[in-house]
Amino acid sequence: MEYKQIGQILNTVFDDVIGETEQTVAEDLSNIVEVGHTITSSSQWGNQFENYVKKLIDRVGKVIFRQNDLNLMHLPIFKDSWEFGSIAEKIRVEAPPTKEDQTFELWDIASYDPSDIFTPVLPEVSAKFFNNSTTFAIKITIPKRQLKSAFTSASEMSRFISLIENSIQQKLAIDLLSLEYRTEANLIAEKFLSGNNHSLVNLLYEWLRDVPGAAAAYGNYTKPEDVLTDPFFLRYANMRIGMYRDFIKKPSVLYADGGYINTTSDKQQTLLLLTDFDKALDTWLYSMNRHNDFVELDGYTSVPYWMSGGETDEYSKRSTIHAIPASQGHQTATPDTRIVVKMSNILGVLHDERASAITCEHKDVESINVPNNRTINYWYFADANYINDTDENVVVFYLSEYYAIGSFEDEAAFIAATGSTDWATDGSKYYQFVGGDTQYSAYTGSETFPADTPLYANIANM
Repeated sequence: MEYKQIGQILNTVFDDVIGETEQTVAEDLSNIVEVGHTITSSSQWGNQFENYVKKLIDRVGKVIFRQNDLNLMHLPIFKDSWEFGSIAEKIRVEAPPTKEDQTFELWDIASYDPSDIFTPVLPEVSAKFFNNSTTFAIKITIPKRQLKSAFTSASEMSRFISLIENSIQQKLAIDLLSLEYRTEANLIAEKFLSGNNHSLVNLLYEWLRDVPGAAAAYGNYTKPEDVLTDPFFLRYANMRIGMYRDFIKKPSVLYADGGYINTTSDKQQTLLLLTDFDKALDTWLYSMNRHNDFVELDGYTSVPYWMSGGETDEYSKRSTIHAIPASQGHQTATPDTRIVVKMSNILGVLHDERASAITCEHKDVESINVPNNRTINYWYFADANYINDTDENVVVFYLSEYYAIGSFEDEAAFIAATGSTDWATDGSKYYQFVGGDTQYSAYTGSETFPADTPLYANIANM
């Protein structure tokens, strides 16, 4: 063992601590703190001898088996599994239109249609099928004989093997959790791709639209995410999220892409909020508010990111979804022509639990004895179906300078809804979603009106 003399160093540190002198250069902590090192070759044993004759190797006095506490929280995604059959079939039934009741109009015989009595009225039925699965495996080799020289007892070696098992389980948990996050990320990306303006809730735009004085307050900020420190914005955002939780409980076709009538009860709702928004509420709203019971959100799950934190855990990375939505299919052309969704400042998503699901999740472990090297090979298998259904209620909450207007079947419908003069005059105020690094591309107004294409506008043109 090497002993480092630190007497003089402590004198300097002491003077700095009590305020007698001030350190003006960076402290060299290598003489105080040890970060440990990994032995990879015999040449690294230089300082691992006793300090008497320098011939006897220092012994291990304590073995620390460093193991992580697996405290990963899975997302509240709907899960279901079955053993036989692979296809998940979701059947929807829509009721027929309501008819007039002629019970109290017997006097109007002429209005009766005798043929209608026996005319069948069938419900409108549709079925959606899901038959796609993911699978992966982790392989590890466990020795029977080779490790015994590194430990002093069978129990100590058993603890080491348990540590290997723990690391495998942790890797599996992280892998599976990352797939859950990507299931949610894909759901959000699909909504931006479809452009349903009822499902894409730009809280910044709505705040500027609805609250007098909001535009003046936003003039003090340089970028959309700056409003996360504004108590008045946070109060408004809480109100809107709470309202949408009520909206999707009523029968509606607005918040799904398939035109089906959906209802999502309280117990069927899943609400995920980015931790930045969650902590902003605690810091900039609840801590300054006298009656939090009137404004406090509950019943949601806080997530640290949508896909990953990157190398820095910066907000710009954690709030971003950068993906090719699954509906774009596999790459079939070169260069790749699929649309890339790259959206930042995503604060949360509210959806029916059936919009995001994991089915047929199976985990198995197989092993084989390898006699020629006296080891056992283990394979940890995991497979599951990760499902999104945008025909269910889905609402995405985000901040952006662009907000969704909707799509219109023709120019007349566009003029009626927006109050525009005509497309040639006002078309340059609108954008289309093109994905990639650009995301939004401006129209000129000189092109043909883009029928049934989602339109977007910039808050600068409000």
